[in-house]
Order: sequence, then C-alpha cells, then structure tokens
Amino acid sequence: MRKNRRIWVVVVAVAVLGGVGALALHARNRDSQAPKLDTPLGKAAVGDVQVEVTEVGTVEPEVKVDVKSVLSGKVVALTVREGDVVQRGQLIAAIEPDINQAQSLASVRRAVNQAEIELADAEKDFRAKDELLKAGLISVELHRAAETRFKAAKETWETAQEKSLLLQSSGIPVDPNRSQVLNITSPMDGVVIHRQVELGDVVTGAGSFNAGTVIATVADLSRMIVKVGVNEVDIGKVKLGAPVAITLDAFPKVRFAGRVSRIAPAARLQDQVKVFDTEISLDAQGKELRTGMTANVAIKGERVEGVLTVPVEAVFHRESGDVVYVKKAAPGKGDKASSGDRAKGNAPAATPDPREAWKLTFEERPVVTGLSSISHTQVLEGLVAGEEVALEDPTKPKKKEEGR
Repeated sequence: MRKNRRIWVVVVAVAVLGGVGALALHARNRDSQAPKLDTPLGKAAVGDVQVEVTEVGTVEPEVKVDVKSVLSGKVVALTVREGDVVQRGQLIAAIEPDINQAQSLASVRRAVNQAEIELADAEKDFRAKDELLKAGLISVELHRAAETRFKAAKETWETAQEKSLLLQSSGIPVDPNRSQVLNITSPMDGVVIHRQVELGDVVTGAGSFNAGTVIATVADLSRMIVKVGVNEVDIGKVKLGAPVAITLDAFPKVRFAGRVSRIAPAARLQDQVKVFDTEISLDAQGKELRTGMTANVAIKGERVEGVLTVPVEAVFHRESGDVVYVKKAAPGKGDKASSGDRAKGNAPAATPDPREAWKLTFEERPVVTGLSSISHTQVLEGLVAGEEVALEDPTKPKKKEEGR
C-alpha cells in the first residue's frame, strides 16, 4: 500500500513539473512572437506651438537704380568706381555715340533747322499777305492760304523743338555747338555698388525693344531690407506685418528683427519650385549689413499655448487622414493561459505574419491635428497627455530586415 502511494506521488510530481515546463515554453514562445521594441518613442504632452517659416534670403538696398545709356556707343570716360559716394546729377560716364546713333542725331538737328527756315518763310509770307489784304490788293482766299501755311509751319517747328529738347534733357548731344558725347549722370544720391563696364567698352542703348547695358548701379545704403523667396507651400503662413528674426552667415551672433513689408501677388519659378518674392523691412539698421549678404530668416506665424502636442515625426499621413501609432500597455497577468486552457491542452497561438507584428506593440489611431511648428504638432482629437507614440512608421520593415 505504501509503495503504491509513492508511485502516485511520483506521477503527480512529474505531472506538475510537466505543467510548469509547458507554461515556461508557452511564455517563451509568446515572448519570441513579440518583436523587440527598437522604434524610437515620443510622448503626447501639453505645450506651445509656434508656426515658423524658415528661408534663406539676401540683404539688398531698399532703393537702387541701374544707370544706363539711351544711346549705343563706346565708353570714353568713367569717373566713378564701386564704393564711391555720388550726388544726383554727378557725372558717371561719357558715351561716344556710334555712327548710326550719330546719324540719327544729325537728322534731329536737320529737322529743327528745316522747320525754323520753313517757319520764318511762312511767317514772312503771311505778314505780307496780311498787309495786301488790308489794302484790298489780294483776295481773302490767298490770305487764308498764307495763314494756313504759317500755322502748319509753326506746328512742325514746335514738334521738332520738343523732340530736340527731350533728347537734350536726357543728356543726348543734339546741339551742334556742344561736344558730341553723351554724359551719363547719377539719377539719385547714393553709393555706387556695382560698375559693370570699363573704359572702351561698347554699350547698347536702352530703348523700346532693348533693355540696354547697365553701366553702374547706385543705391541708398542707409535703408537695407531682406529679400527672400517663400515656397508656395508655406506662403499661406506668411502675413503682412508678421515679425521676423534674422541672422547673417557673416555675423552669426548678431541678430536683427524685422517685419514682412511686402508679398508678391504672383509666383515665379526658382529651381523648378514656385516661390513668392517677399520683402522684410528691418526695425533697425546696422553697420554689419552689406549688399548681397546671405540672411537666414524665421518668419513667425500663428501661435497657440497650453495645447496637447506630439513631435512632428509622430504624425503620419494616410489617405483617410492623419494617424499616430500609440504604444500599447505591457501585457498583464491576465494574458497568461488559464489553467482550464492548460488542462484542455490548447496549443500556443500561431506565429503572426511578420508584416502584422507591429500590432503586438502599437495601435494605429486616427487623430485630428492643428498647427505645426518645426518640432511639434498640435493634436485636437485622438490622444491624451502621457501616451507614448512611435517616431518612426512601425508598419515599415527596418533596413536590416529588408536586407535579409
């Protein structure tokens, strides 16, 4: 009898050990099914979101003028160089008109001379006819014809004179008593920031069908601005009067403040991207500012405070809308197989499809988003503070897995 009791004790002990081993094997299998968590995580938290558009622009004078010649010809004199301070009307260069331009000027002079001769003759004839009419020696018709000729000659002379005076006011040498050289003068007070020609160069005159050669550029360096092309995807965030923070590559520790003063009404193409030219006026000028410097600008947009936010990397765009991947809570004791299941001898769960393995760790959850800054996105619906979210798309295989 005692021997039989020992046999039963051994059988029960073996059964218990077998059950414990099965549980351990089941736990090991379950743990092997769960992927190792190597996805970086972020956390939903309350904070502030400041919309900001960052671009790279250029420091430019607010007012600058390209100085050109109205006639084509050769540069025979240059009186300024880059950096020179000039006054309005100051001589910058002298142009000797080419033969075609000289012939055109000669024709203007001839037209004036001929108009003067015709006017003098018509006036003399009209005065004479006027006296003859008073004496009753000619008819009214002859007097009227002389008067008409006189008026026509006067109009022709006035037209020729206006054209001549217009050319002379532009510095074009029409007067035969003057030197046949066109003087190019500064149109404003300022500084010569560029000089594009040298002595002896041939320049093209600016006309209706030709932009003309730029001889020099004069600018007012007391008023500098920043010009930047804003990408069309960001232009909706930029408003007139918006504050702007500015730094220069040449002086990274010096900061300037400004405001958006102008936004172009139409886009232009820059490196196959549509941009809107935007001007930023500075609150204060500085000696560090030089034409052509690279300026890093941060245009401030809308701002919200005390709202739920997540890192921008946590929001993924799907056809149905924005989603985040929320980390699931760690499995509790209730997840273990029940004694009834063990008694029934149920087998462990089958190994899941590797493409669906992420579902063991994360839950895909739709969210409604609001404003976004460079680092964080406002979440209006779908999350609560403290929840952890994936900062990489867990549905995509890792690179090391792709290479296997």
